[in-house]
Amino acid sequence: MRPLLEFVEAVERFGERAKGLPEEIKPFLIREIQKNIDGIKEPRNAPLTLKVKGRKPPLRDKGHLRASIAGKVDGLKVIAGTNLRYAPIQHFGGTITPKRAKSLVIPADRKIRREVETLGVKGFLEKLKKENWTIVFRKRAILGIPPTKRKKPKLLFVRKEKVTIPARPFMHLTEEQMKELQELAEKILFEDLS
Repeated sequence: MRPLLEFVEAVERFGERAKGLPEEIKPFLIREIQKNIDGIKEPRNAPLTLKVKGRKPPLRDKGHLRASIAGKVDGLKVIAGTNLRYAPIQHFGGTITPKRAKSLVIPADRKIRREVETLGVKGFLEKLKKENWTIVFRKRAILGIPPTKRKKPKLLFVRKEKVTIPARPFMHLTEEQMKELQELAEKILFEDLS
């Protein structure tokens, strides 16, 4: 009778562990997806992107995408993902086109980008006009001529009809990560069960 009771107790412990398994593996899933974001090196950033954000890996800039990865438990499932609007195009790739303007405007360097993040494109150009800059609109660029004696034009924005973003899949687990997940689950479910 004793072995039967021990078996029933072990089955009950296994059942309790199985119920808690999704919550136990959720941090692993989040961490591995974040590692995927950190590890993507190809396709490399375009030259203009490098000027704007520096030599950071393609999916790393300010850390918003990485920090947005979250998970939730739904019954015996774990769902991991992000709610950032730009995540799908980073994962699947695609083409961005202007919705209301004739062209997309891309800041020409990091300093301009920081200003645009605060003021917006129109606000930034208005600020320059108040500082007596002359703004020149070209088909492929927006230039600014400073109010100095030199008056050498400065590239402010590059204008493009569209921008194609290559796919950089990060919302998945590799075979190695799946093997680690399986080992973790087995450890949680079976360790010291007897």
